[in-house]
Amino acid sequence: MMNIKRTAMGVVLWVASSLVLAGGVALTPPTTSAQAPAPAPVPAPASVGHNYESGSAAYDAGDYDKARRIWQPLAEKGDMRAQRGMGKLYEKGRGVERDFDAAIKWYRPAAEKGDAESQYRLSVGYGYGMGVKKDEAKAMEWLRKAAENGQKRAQMSLAKGYEDGLNGLPRDLEKAKYWYDRSKTKE
Repeated sequence: MMNIKRTAMGVVLWVASSLVLAGGVALTPPTTSAQAPAPAPVPAPASVGHNYESGSAAYDAGDYDKARRIWQPLAEKGDMRAQRGMGKLYEKGRGVERDFDAAIKWYRPAAEKGDAESQYRLSVGYGYGMGVKKDEAKAMEWLRKAAENGQKRAQMSLAKGYEDGLNGLPRDLEKAKYWYDRSKTKE
C-alpha cells in the first residue's frame, strides 16, 4: 500500500512539475538615450528559410513568439516536429495563453504520425483529463505506443505499472523488467 501511495505522489509531483512550470516573460534591458535603437529587421515569412530547427533554437533562447511564428506554418503543413512544438507552447503557456485543448489539437496529429513524445503527452492528457475527457484506456493506449516508440518516461511508467499492478495493468514482474531494461537503453 505504501508503494502505491509513493507512486501516486511521484506521478502527482511529476505532473505538477512538468505541467505547472509555465515560463516567465523574457525581459529585455531598457534602452538609454545614449543607445540608439537598432532598426528592426524585416522578418522573412516563416516559410522562407525557416525550418523546425530555427523554431527550436528560438524556443531554447526563450523567444517563444518567434518559435510559434516559425512552427505554426510548418505544423499546418503537417510537419510532425513543428506540431509537437506547437503542442508544447500551448501546454506550457510559452508565448501563448496556456491552453490544453490547443495543445492536444497539435499533439494529436504528431502522435498519429508516430511521434513518441507527442504520444506520451497525449497519454498524459487522457490520463488527467487535460484538453480531452479523462479516459484511462486511451491514456494506456497512447502510453504503450509512446513506450514502443522509445519514449523513456513512457517506458518507465509501463514498467512501474507492471511492477505494482497499476493503471489497469496486471502485476507482471517479467514485463516490468523488460520495460525497465528498455528504458535504460539508447534507441
